[in-house]
Amino acid sequence: MDTRVALVTGAARGIGREIAVRLAEDGFDLAVADLREEAVAETAELVAAAGRRTLVSATDVSDEDAVVAMIERVSSELGGLDAVVNNAGILHLTPILDISAAEWDQTMAVNLRGTFLVSREAFRRMKERGAGKIVSIASLAAKVGGITAGAHYAASKAGVICFTKSLAAQAAAFSINVNAVAPGPVATEMTADWGDEVNEAFRARIPFGRYAEPRDVANAVAFLLSEQAGYITGEVIDVNGGSYMD
Repeated sequence: MDTRVALVTGAARGIGREIAVRLAEDGFDLAVADLREEAVAETAELVAAAGRRTLVSATDVSDEDAVVAMIERVSSELGGLDAVVNNAGILHLTPILDISAAEWDQTMAVNLRGTFLVSREAFRRMKERGAGKIVSIASLAAKVGGITAGAHYAASKAGVICFTKSLAAQAAAFSINVNAVAPGPVATEMTADWGDEVNEAFRARIPFGRYAEPRDVANAVAFLLSEQAGYITGEVIDVNGGSYMD
């Protein structure tokens, strides 16, 4: 296939880094975005080691001007934009009565506003070409209201799912696929910080008896960005080991 260009936000570590590496293996050139510049530069090195071109962008996805500039830079420096993965997000475990308005707003700004801004600008570019694919990372919390995750995180990810369906309906006329992946707990630095007691309780509820690995999520994303998923849009793929089935 001709060279394809993908943008992955929140690519500094964990799921985002694994998605970037997986897409590089599939032949994508990668723009990797994250505010953690040193860590995302390491992701770029892994992409380069796979033989692909790479671009690093230290972008706050909740900043409209920064997002517009990022999409412009990716398109001009890498020669286009074929795929976007909205992975940037923040997670707080704060109980509802302890959630401040500022923490609520911050969560919505990154998780939902960021997904909207990046997707809108990507859609603007892809519409001109009549092709493209957008995948957003939602969460099991969006479907069950969260268990450990805070209500603001769950609500923001539920918004991501609804936005995915709305965008999919409008983008289909331009041969653009828009989908989401909803992981359950994933074995990352973040879940490790939850502690043994919480993690053991979670694993006990998963039929497979283990957390997803970042590669499990990356594989689902790679499928949705492939030609094999060309007739799939507005879909949410669960990657949760059977802990929730709908």
